[in-house]
Amino acid sequence: MFFEAASILYDGPWVAERWAGLGEFVENNRTSVLPVTEQILSSGKEDRHTASSLFQAMHRLQEYKARSRELLQDAVLVMPTCGGTWTIEQVELNPVGANSDMGRYTNHCNLLDLSAVAVPAGEAAQDLPFGITLFALADSEHLLAGTAELYFGDSGLKDTAEKREAAESAGEVEVAVNAEAAAAQQYTTIAVCGLHMQGYPLEKQMTGHGAYFWRETRTAPCYDMIRLQTVPAKPGLIKKAQGGASIQLELWKMPVQSVGAFAALIPAPLGLGKVELEDGSEVIGFICEGYAEAEAENITASGGWRYA
Repeated sequence: MFFEAASILYDGPWVAERWAGLGEFVENNRTSVLPVTEQILSSGKEDRHTASSLFQAMHRLQEYKARSRELLQDAVLVMPTCGGTWTIEQVELNPVGANSDMGRYTNHCNLLDLSAVAVPAGEAAQDLPFGITLFALADSEHLLAGTAELYFGDSGLKDTAEKREAAESAGEVEVAVNAEAAAAQQYTTIAVCGLHMQGYPLEKQMTGHGAYFWRETRTAPCYDMIRLQTVPAKPGLIKKAQGGASIQLELWKMPVQSVGAFAALIPAPLGLGKVELEDGSEVIGFICEGYAEAEAENITASGGWRYA
């Protein structure tokens, strides 16, 4: 299945998308483009790439995505990062074949909407590094982080006594990875609706407390959003007994042990409480005390802080 999905990337109509984006540049700058790159890109204008073939490939890809979601639910797939290890000279002798083999175990990743992390795993031979890649569903990056940390933790336990003694004698600080603690680390979902979202000034408070972006969603249709008269301006989310609307949110995953320290940074009238999502579930998220509404601008009609 993964090989079939990868074949769509280079042998299917997706290569026509590359020609659509870069074809004009290639035709106007042929001396600046590597011959092998021009060869691959130019294949995108072949007559075999029709609208019908595109839809057929899209339908196949949807099937592969559904099977991937079933296979990788709460799971991590481990495969080699490359289908071999080559020198630069070997790649130059057979660039298309070498690159195809390099991507044998990874080219499926983007089209199947997976997340992945590559980690070193020793050497195939002297001066020829080898690595493995961990794959998971797009919203399961925490599984990748945990597995990678466990892997490095196990590797650290195999350090020789000589290396440890050398590090101590050199005055270096030894950093021990506790694999069990990494595996047991719990995350909770935090809903953010303003300056803590991606691309805004306080995003660094999220990442600084070990949080990572999960996905976008909306509240249940029972919230008002106000613009607080602060510098800089901030939004406030207030749940209404009647009326209100559905407001755009971002959901982040934060280590449970970081939530207390993070909450201590939030100034009144804002705070953390329960936020109801459009599917009826509740998560921890930013809420605003009702008294702030009296001196604030109601921006509910915007649908979210990004649009206000």
